[in-house]
Amino acid sequence: MADNMEKKEKKKKPQPKSNKSFCSCTCLLYTLALIGVVIAGGYYYINHGCDLSNEHEEMKCSVIFFLRTMPIIAGWRIRIIDRLANWGLVDFKQSTRSYLDTRDMNTTHLYTHNITQAPVLTQEWEYNGFKLYSYTPEELVDVSNQPVVIHLHGGGGIMFSPMFYDASIRHMVDKYKIKFIVPDYPKSPEVVFPTAHDICVNAVKYVFENSEMFSVDPKRVSLSGDSFGGNAVLYVAFKWRELDYYKKYHPLHTLILIYPWVQFVNLELDSYKQEVNQRIISQDSVSITTSFLIKGDLDLTELLKNSSLPLMSQYYQQRQTAVPELLPKLDWEPSQSMVDKYSHYADTVLDPYASFLFQTDFSHLPPTLLINAGYDILLSEGLLLKQRMEESGVDVEHHVAEKIFHGFFDFLIPGVIHTPTLIGFDKMGEFLQKHT
Repeated sequence: MADNMEKKEKKKKPQPKSNKSFCSCTCLLYTLALIGVVIAGGYYYINHGCDLSNEHEEMKCSVIFFLRTMPIIAGWRIRIIDRLANWGLVDFKQSTRSYLDTRDMNTTHLYTHNITQAPVLTQEWEYNGFKLYSYTPEELVDVSNQPVVIHLHGGGGIMFSPMFYDASIRHMVDKYKIKFIVPDYPKSPEVVFPTAHDICVNAVKYVFENSEMFSVDPKRVSLSGDSFGGNAVLYVAFKWRELDYYKKYHPLHTLILIYPWVQFVNLELDSYKQEVNQRIISQDSVSITTSFLIKGDLDLTELLKNSSLPLMSQYYQQRQTAVPELLPKLDWEPSQSMVDKYSHYADTVLDPYASFLFQTDFSHLPPTLLINAGYDILLSEGLLLKQRMEESGVDVEHHVAEKIFHGFFDFLIPGVIHTPTLIGFDKMGEFLQKHT
């Protein structure tokens, strides 16, 4: 009997419960709370901005820099859109545009009074259905025949707008007292090469043809451009010569090329192989962007990644012989079906008006400032461009902004990148002052 009672008591004795579920819930709550703090903090920082002149706000500005430089193009998102489009669930170009437009923003609200309250007059114009923005120092509003810089903005030709560069342009205009004009242009994948480039040519023509309306001196019209915009600047400059616009209007005064993207054929140059250079743009994002520019979809990405697309072109041998350092010899032959399918696009990437390192004569270019970022996959082609321009006798001034990433012209943030960023801007300002 006593034994039975002891057994019952043992059965009734409560067993200690496991803490695993409690720990899991606690960890989940802490993780969600942390994510909430990061999102709320990021929202606060982005909407309240930071002061470029206040050294105590360096951390705040650096957080904005981090939030803004998270992968510019998330390739996996583009590929999900592509897969959904293949299944007939979404429109590829419309959905891609919706995603890419989320990367755009008006940068002025990232900063406080020293940018937003700069004494700069801004005006919005229209040309051929596209917007164009002019920025004039307040003290020069009533001055005619001013020098002007027409800036062709970057973004790979697939995203961003003039407003993304608003803070940087205001900074240049206010500090160096020179007028800027920034035109917009159509983006890929809705359009393909050379549509956007030709629109940029028309924008520059529009300024020349309406120089009195813009209060600019047609003899002192300079072009600047960053990344894709640098490619567009060279396109305009070469077309200016080819179409005799330098006679009809005036020669271009100077060029400023800011980490320009000047070749679409080799995504395996030395600077592409450095991991530190892939923080802002990567081989994957460049292959996606180029495929959009050339074909309007993702079909060319793998051929671009391994630099084999040029093999399908009738011009391959000629270009490879002319610039072997850019176009190394590949040891395989494409099938005839691949040539038939891709030869048109291969011809495009080898076009000297797309990949400017294949141009044979740069001698007609005006004085040029070439700025490269030290941590940038486009650095190698920038160095090759400098070499090609010097060989043609161009008056080229070259500067490498050390320890800075691709995109510094539109990431006007102090803190960890304060000095090299502003040095890049100062080089531009000094160049413009010297030539105007």
